[in-house]
Amino acid sequence: MKKLSFVFKTVCLSLMILLGIGAFTGCGQHEIDINNLLIEYRQTLYVAEDSIYQATLSTGMREQEYNFDGIVGEMIPFAVLTIARMDNNPLANDQYKYLVTIGDDHYTGFLSKTTNENSYSVDIQVAIPTDAVVDVQITFTGYSFHKELSNVSKEFAIDSMTAITIANQELQSDLQNLSSDKNNKLEAIIKLLKDHSNSEIKSYYYYIGVLSTSGETLGILIDANTGNIIAKKI
Repeated sequence: MKKLSFVFKTVCLSLMILLGIGAFTGCGQHEIDINNLLIEYRQTLYVAEDSIYQATLSTGMREQEYNFDGIVGEMIPFAVLTIARMDNNPLANDQYKYLVTIGDDHYTGFLSKTTNENSYSVDIQVAIPTDAVVDVQITFTGYSFHKELSNVSKEFAIDSMTAITIANQELQSDLQNLSSDKNNKLEAIIKLLKDHSNSEIKSYYYYIGVLSTSGETLGILIDANTGNIIAKKI
């Protein structure tokens, strides 16, 4: 039995040397899949704009209660509605009232200023089909933004699952290093971002971030239209 174990380890070591890779399943460490770490998952993005403002509605699934403990809890559907200026200048301090209509359902309330002060947003607990007709009206002092949103993520060259696959491959060695300490637990998020410095509608990116309970962070930014890696933080 010891002889068989020695032979198995020798074969694994030989494969590692020949292929130039670390050991995964069956030869030591297991490959870490970011899919199993996700506590927030945005996969669909609706957008509308006029000459001054842009509204976005990002939808997906998230952990019902954020407990940064390395354990993925119960997931619930959500949508984040955001309004920002097309020139990315700060929005005026005001009350931004919204009305979102999805089919026969209506959601209304007020948006709150985001941390960067260049936008206002609100979190709505609702699941939105990718083919839904979504109408948004946002009113504030002297202005009313009223548009039907378009699902721009349908135009992306890669979907969120492909983006995660790219991140799994690119960050694998760093993920292994973070998890080498068994007390260090990992959680991950995937978001859809727009480059507001560019008015082109296709300038969207997937951001995938991995956080450890020890406070370390990995991040990767992937162009949604090409699959190219734009930036990486390790």
